[in-house]
Amino acid sequence: TCPSGFFLNTTSDSCVSVDIVDCSRLEITLCPEGTTSSMSEFCRCNQDLHLEILACPEGTYFDASHLTCRIGTVECQEQYTPFACPSAASSSIFCLCVDGKLRIQNCPPGAVFNAEQKVCLKSSGGSDTPSSGDSSDERCQRFGLFGDPTDCSGYFHCAEKGDEIKYSRCQAGTIFSLTMLGCLPGTC
Repeated sequence: TCPSGFFLNTTSDSCVSVDIVDCSRLEITLCPEGTTSSMSEFCRCNQDLHLEILACPEGTYFDASHLTCRIGTVECQEQYTPFACPSAASSSIFCLCVDGKLRIQNCPPGAVFNAEQKVCLKSSGGSDTPSSGDSSDERCQRFGLFGDPTDCSGYFHCAEKGDEIKYSRCQAGTIFSLTMLGCLPGTC
């Protein structure tokens, strides 16, 4: 069955939007929120300027950041947004998605991951709240991940312009890659 606002086109055996949309012919794009339920589905603008829901071949997933199907399975899609790891054994561990792959990261020594704020905070007596001297007036100037020039395994994370700058470190034996925007095996 097709989601609301789409109908089944029996010729192409795919769901097609009822309304014409603002898109370029044969352009591949993310589907509107709530229209797909699988990590292998994506949308393409058809010849008549209607969105068509298509699926990647079996054994592949749709890489939303590169708008292409990739071999393998996807573990996550929310690029560069830290979150509490499923079944994490330590409060100083968090997860990060890079190119659809789950990366386990460590907070700096003496810090714990706060899942609500999505940032490592200095521990104050075992609490997940910032210590009294932890406030910062520094704000993100733009979205993205930025390497720490003083520590090759550290990086700064800005979810949105104007947000508080968040700091994270790659786990032992890895360094932050400025070209891949993720942690890769290596040493400083």
